[in-house]
Amino acid sequence: MEKELKDIRAYHLKVIEDKLIELITHKNRILAAQSEEIGEFKKSFDEFKPLTQVIQKTTRECLQEFQSKLDEADRQAIQQFHQQQDQLEYHANRLNQQQSQMQMIQELFEQQTKQRFQIAEMQKAKERMLNELQQTKEELEQKKFLKQQLMNNFKLSQQQQIQLQQELKDTEHQKRYWNNLLQEAKGNIRVYCRIRPNSQEDMLLLNGECTLVLRVPERFLKSTNCQKESSFNFEHIFNQEADQQEIYNELSDLVQNVVDGHNVCIFAYGQTGSGKTYTMQGDDYNKGVIPRAVEQIFQERQGMLELGWQTSIRVGFQEIYNEQSRDLITNQKCDEVKLLDVKDIFEVAEHFNTAKKNRQVAETLSNEVSSRSHFIFQLNLQGHLGDKQINSTLNLIDLAGSERANVAKTEGDRFTETKAINKSLSALGDVFNALYTKQQHVPFRNSKLTFSLYKYMEGSSKTLMMVNISSRSEDFQQTLASLRFAEKVKSCQIKK
Repeated sequence: MEKELKDIRAYHLKVIEDKLIELITHKNRILAAQSEEIGEFKKSFDEFKPLTQVIQKTTRECLQEFQSKLDEADRQAIQQFHQQQDQLEYHANRLNQQQSQMQMIQELFEQQTKQRFQIAEMQKAKERMLNELQQTKEELEQKKFLKQQLMNNFKLSQQQQIQLQQELKDTEHQKRYWNNLLQEAKGNIRVYCRIRPNSQEDMLLLNGECTLVLRVPERFLKSTNCQKESSFNFEHIFNQEADQQEIYNELSDLVQNVVDGHNVCIFAYGQTGSGKTYTMQGDDYNKGVIPRAVEQIFQERQGMLELGWQTSIRVGFQEIYNEQSRDLITNQKCDEVKLLDVKDIFEVAEHFNTAKKNRQVAETLSNEVSSRSHFIFQLNLQGHLGDKQINSTLNLIDLAGSERANVAKTEGDRFTETKAINKSLSALGDVFNALYTKQQHVPFRNSKLTFSLYKYMEGSSKTLMMVNISSRSEDFQQTLASLRFAEKVKSCQIKK
C-alpha cells in the first residue's frame, strides 16, 4: 500500500514537473520571440522609443500576467496535490477499515463454521434424543399397560388381602377363644413343682411327669410303723435336669393368655435356697421366667401391630417388705406401684436392673443372699382394634423364703423380717384354704401380698404356683410343708 502511495505521489509530481517544464519552454519561446522582435526593432529603437517603452510596458504587463498565471497554476497544482494527498489518505483509511471489516468477516465466518458444525452435532443429538424419546414412549406405553394390569391385579389382591386379614383376625379371635378354653381346662389355678438343680442328695423320687414320691429320712421317723414316704400329684413336675427353657415352655401358654386379654399371676413359692429367684429371674447365662415372658409379649405385640392393633405396654416393680409396699424404681413407699410406659425390652431390662439393686436381701443360715421380701413384677398390656379391646396384666411374683424362724435361726431385724414373711404367706394359705373350702368370704385383705393378688384370682384370671423344693434330707420338713401347701392350692378354683 505504501508503495502504491509512493507511486501515486511520484506520478503527480511528474505531471506537475512536466507542466512546469512546458510553461518554462513556452516562456522561453515567448522570450525568444520577444528578443527577436526587440532585435528587429532595436534599430529603430530610437525612432520608436516611445513605442518601445509601450512595448516594454506591455511586455512587463504580459510577464506579470504570465507570472500571475504561472503562480496561479502553481497554486492550483499544489492545491490539487494536497487534495489528491487527502484523497490518498482517505482511501488508505477506507482500505484499513475494509481490512478490519474483512478480518471481522473472516472471524464471523469461522464462528459461523463452528456454529454450523455445532448445529450439525446438535441435530444428530436431537435425532438420537428423538429416537430415545420414541423408545421411552413405547416403554411408557408398555409400562402403562402393565400398570393397568397390576392395578387390576392389585385391586383383586387387595380384596383378597382384606379378606385374608379378616380371616386372620377371625382366626386370631378363635385362637384366643380356644386358647383360653384350653387354659381353663387345665385349671385356672394350677401348680407346678421344680426340684432344685444340682442337689447332692436324693430323697425325692419321680414317678412319671406328674407324681412325686417324698421319702422320709430315718432321723425324722418317730417309729418303724410311721409312713416312710408320701406321694404328691401336680400338673407338671420338673426334675433336677430341667433347664430354664424347658420350664418356660410349660408356662408360655399362660403368658399367651395375657396377650389374649386375661389376667395371669405366676409366683414362685418355697423355702430359702430352693431356687425361686433363679427360676423367676435367672442369671446372665440362663434367663428366667420374667425376661422370657417380656420377650414373648413384645414378640406377640409386634404381630398385633401388623394386624392393625394399637397397643401400649407398661411395667412396674413392687416389693412387699415387712408388710410395707415399696416402688423399686423410685425406691419409695407406696400404696400402689406406678406403671411406666416402655417401648422395647431394653427399657424393661434397664428398669429390672434398677429394681434388683433396690430389693431387700440379707444373709441367713439357709442362704448367703436371701430375698427378704416379696418381689412383684407387673406388666400391663392394653390395646384396641375397632370395637375390640384388651386390658390385661401379668404378675410375676418371687416370694420370700417360707421357712420357719427357728429353722432359719434368724435374730434381730432378720427375725422381724421372717415373722412378716411367714405372716403374709400364712395369709396366702388362708386365701387358698377359703377357696378350697368354697367359703363366701375370701380374706384377701389380711395382707399386702394377698390383696395384691385379689384381681388375679377372680373371673377369667389364671394363677400358677411354681413350688420350688430341695432334695436335701436336712430340708425334709420344709420340703414336706411346701408340698402340702402346694397340694392344697392345687385343689382350689378361681372365684367367678
